[in-house]
Amino acid sequence: MKKAYQRMPVVDLGDYILRTIKKQDYHDMFDYGRDPLVTQNLNWGPFVSEGEAKNSILHIFFPRIKEGLPIGYAIIDKKKSKMIGTIDFHSKIKGGNGAEIGYVIHRDYWNQGIMTRALRKVIEIGFDYLKYDVIVIKHLKANVASRKVIEKSGFKLIRTEPYYFEKPKSILSDELLIYELKKEDYHVNQQSQRNL
Repeated sequence: MKKAYQRMPVVDLGDYILRTIKKQDYHDMFDYGRDPLVTQNLNWGPFVSEGEAKNSILHIFFPRIKEGLPIGYAIIDKKKSKMIGTIDFHSKIKGGNGAEIGYVIHRDYWNQGIMTRALRKVIEIGFDYLKYDVIVIKHLKANVASRKVIEKSGFKLIRTEPYYFEKPKSILSDELLIYELKKEDYHVNQQSQRNL
């Protein structure tokens, strides 16, 4: 029998769905991954070829199954049948039952609340389906849009640390803000919202 992380549920968000990333998504991944603005606060990109996007799917996303993690979700625009981003549990938390979430979305879909909705569903899946005890998420201080998404989703800032990363054509040098959300706090929040 397959384990939970090997058979992730499809999530319907109305005009968008979350489904497991497929090999053929590399065309769409290249489309947003080549955008310097989309990738400016990430430790990858911008892509310069579709081959880089394909390699990302084959050698970063797919091998997560061997690590006991889901491959990752593609965010799909239903009307266009197009992948517009990803949201995923990309690494396990050392010494604990939890994982860290990362996400990215095409610039044409910024500031529409899509990532906030996607993140809330993925948090729910993390706690109720994958049975994690804690979820971690991080962003660079310069990434204000990401901070807003994270804070709206109930995460608590636990620490900041200096961050330095050399990309092929640029350097990321900033403060890294690290947040966590514990299962018990999440369920208390959910209960209080139901009682409103």
